[in-house]
Amino acid sequence: MVASEGYVDVNVFIYWLGNHPAFGKAAYKWIKKIEEAPQGLYVTSSLTLYETLVIMAGLTGKSLKDKKFVEEIVRSITSLPSLLITPLTLEDITYATNLMKEYDLDYEDALHLATALRNNVKEVISNDQDFNKTSLKRIFF
Repeated sequence: MVASEGYVDVNVFIYWLGNHPAFGKAAYKWIKKIEEAPQGLYVTSSLTLYETLVIMAGLTGKSLKDKKFVEEIVRSITSLPSLLITPLTLEDITYATNLMKEYDLDYEDALHLATALRNNVKEVISNDQDFNKTSLKRIFF
């Protein structure tokens, strides 16, 4: 397996799927880069899938009871063959509370950071500037 290079944050998927007017093109370029990368070069958390579903439901007015909607979103992300989707572990869940304090993050960002660190990732693909406070290099454009 190739060592993971970048952790893909939720907002990349939201901007891509929602065709965001300001960030949609940059997110699409990242998705294309992920599609063409060796397997496992990019990683995200299973939490990302859930958060993407919740946010996209809010943006579109769809319900998480809408099986077709859920399948569409899940398939969009899981069909990226090079993207490693890793589950949250108990260690991530507890370590995140330490990361909240260490980097002044909310729990959500701390969970993503814990997952990225567990996977030895050095960069996070995100436009969330809170990651600038962490040990990861934040890139987006």
